[in-house]
Amino acid sequence: MKKGQQWILVGLAALLSVFLVGCGLGGGKDDQSILRIRIVGDMMNLDPAFIVGGVDDTISRAVFDGLIRMKPDSTETENQLAEWIEVSDDGLEISFKLKEGVMWHKDYGELTTEDVKYSFERFLDKDLAAAYADDWAALDHVEIIDDYEGKIVLREAQATLWTTTLPLTSGLIVCKKQVEEIGVEQFATHIVGTGPYIFEEWMPNEKVVLKRNQDYWGEQPAWEEIHLIPIDDDIAGEVALESGEVDFSLISLASADRFTEDPDFEVVTLPSSSYGWLGMNVENPKLQDINVRQAIRYAVDVPGILEAAYLGKADQARSILPPDILGYWDGAPLYERDLEKARDYMARAGVSSLDLTLAVENTMEYRTWAEIIQQNLAEIGIDVSIQTLDTSAFWVLGEGDKGKEVELFTMTYTAMPDPAWFTMWFTSDQVGVWNWMRWGNAEFDELHKKGIATLDQDERAAVYIRMQELWDEAVHTVWITHTPQVYGYSPAIEPVIYPGGLVPMLREFRPSSK
Repeated sequence: MKKGQQWILVGLAALLSVFLVGCGLGGGKDDQSILRIRIVGDMMNLDPAFIVGGVDDTISRAVFDGLIRMKPDSTETENQLAEWIEVSDDGLEISFKLKEGVMWHKDYGELTTEDVKYSFERFLDKDLAAAYADDWAALDHVEIIDDYEGKIVLREAQATLWTTTLPLTSGLIVCKKQVEEIGVEQFATHIVGTGPYIFEEWMPNEKVVLKRNQDYWGEQPAWEEIHLIPIDDDIAGEVALESGEVDFSLISLASADRFTEDPDFEVVTLPSSSYGWLGMNVENPKLQDINVRQAIRYAVDVPGILEAAYLGKADQARSILPPDILGYWDGAPLYERDLEKARDYMARAGVSSLDLTLAVENTMEYRTWAEIIQQNLAEIGIDVSIQTLDTSAFWVLGEGDKGKEVELFTMTYTAMPDPAWFTMWFTSDQVGVWNWMRWGNAEFDELHKKGIATLDQDERAAVYIRMQELWDEAVHTVWITHTPQVYGYSPAIEPVIYPGGLVPMLREFRPSSK
């Protein structure tokens, strides 16, 4: 991208920031009772069984509580709603006692074991078809002993139960009375929890307002209100941060040095469990031939993308798991650009030219990816049309049968710090949901189940390496990077981020002690 183009975009972003202030989305930056957080897109579904991404996760975990949770700045866990929790010798029964007197927001009464049973067993409901059903794959039932004591009963061991299910999103407790009263569809955007912040208001594409729960059973949170402002593009987010319209924002890796050198801001860069790739829909007639997909894999200049999008500060990915995750495939092949090989694969496919559409989310990062991919593939006779979509339109592109129409797409997912959370979206039953490559493999599916149930760490690592080998052989992905997460924020606050750089831990944010 030429420097002039970048400055035009910066100027447009600045105008956007002025517009936001004019609409009442900024301003009031001197009000110390309100914390303003930039989110990278609007919320979509806050139901723990269906959250769409990091934005929904950020909001949900500030409103709901679980039996246990991740400690701040740690991968260790601690009790939250549980007064105590005990595990049987065989690991198949988890007994717990709830804290007494914990009240639901908005006069929904007291939390009881009936809510715990409902929250976990709903993942088993075939009619509900929870997106995160695998998080409770081994659950048999939850036994109610009395209002405060209960027992989680498993059919078999589950390795992910203590790493990602109970302490993270799928372990959050929902209010049975509220969900049954308003229905699952309404619940997605009208949640009630027991946490330190109450979900107060949602103005679509403008802001989400969380309000302090004055009756919270634990330590009172720091701010009277948190306003979460959706700003899709990093440049616009950075302008909002610099102008003081937000106090905390994800910023681009390319801008990290600039903010680090500015004494008006603090910056934290975290290793990330995100993974970004160029995906190819193997069901699409234009991409069914593996030779065409091989040609694309060898034609794309990944180092060029990393240089343009991240100033060369991001490493090239070779597979789905980053180095610090169990099952990292150290021997994964690195596919370097080779136009001769790419043209040879096109010839094997009997194709001299091809028209493809590349769908991308409308941010500077993905537009940069797309422009380079477009230029790269033109060199082997593939004419790429770039389809840029806003966040809400992009994330429904692969749903159901309409996902069959997708050709190429750029994508980044974020994962919890467990390998099952990386692979779970690409099983056969995720075709038409999150598996936009629409690739199904019976061995991959079985290994996914085995990985969840295997407790031995070495055996489990071998399972995920084999899954990555199968993925590589299918040639439906060009790996780009495991992008580090960079956050910029006002020195007046002290933020806390969940492990893996995933999302801000809003309930733990505090005014700076400096």
